[in-house]
Amino acid sequence: SAPAPNPSADAIREAAKKAGVDVRELPQDVKDTAAKPKDETGNSDKDDAEKDDEDKAGETNDADGKQPFPCPTYDAKALADAELEPGIPLLPDEPWYLDSSLLTLYGLDYKGIVEVKTASGKTKKVLKFTADSLDIKDLYQTVGKSGNVAHLKSRPGSTSKIRGGEVTMYTENLKGNLFGIIPIEFSPNSPPPLNVPFAFFTNVKVVQAGQFGGTLTVPGLKNYVGPPEG
Repeated sequence: SAPAPNPSADAIREAAKKAGVDVRELPQDVKDTAAKPKDETGNSDKDDAEKDDEDKAGETNDADGKQPFPCPTYDAKALADAELEPGIPLLPDEPWYLDSSLLTLYGLDYKGIVEVKTASGKTKKVLKFTADSLDIKDLYQTVGKSGNVAHLKSRPGSTSKIRGGEVTMYTENLKGNLFGIIPIEFSPNSPPPLNVPFAFFTNVKVVQAGQFGGTLTVPGLKNYVGPPEG
């Protein structure tokens, strides 16, 4: 019988075709993970997790040099052409930080590199994304790096959700395992090479300059101010 269609794989291939990038057939573990995102919150020890990441890094190229997802590369023109984003308020001088064991973005659209202005008048370059909705497992959000840090946590193992409207994200850095197995890092100096309508990242860390739209629901919300953790 014919294999079942895979929306994630098809979306990547279509985006790659438009970009003129050669992308090999996604391995079965990516397809399996895309169909049912892996739970990366088990109790395996750190050494095993680090070994898994090393193994995954070695799997990113096929024997003929094709990649399951092309590497982000520096784009001098896109960086130079970034324009100030109109119609948004001044953003905080400090970004906020998000850690999640599984971040899933639906209806995702990468809009390119833009500039945003902060309350002190400083401008900085960021990646602009929009999404229809987000799922965030094991949400842990902080503001600040030293002194009194604002912490926002969900109940361990729970999934926070953003629903109710388009979400616009101005991202300084996003680092994690794309589709659960491809170690990747996006920033204005290494922007996404493809625009795909769906993506998920495991063990993800995000530095966010600002975010607008949608309503965030956090199960077992714990909100406090205290010293940095970890």
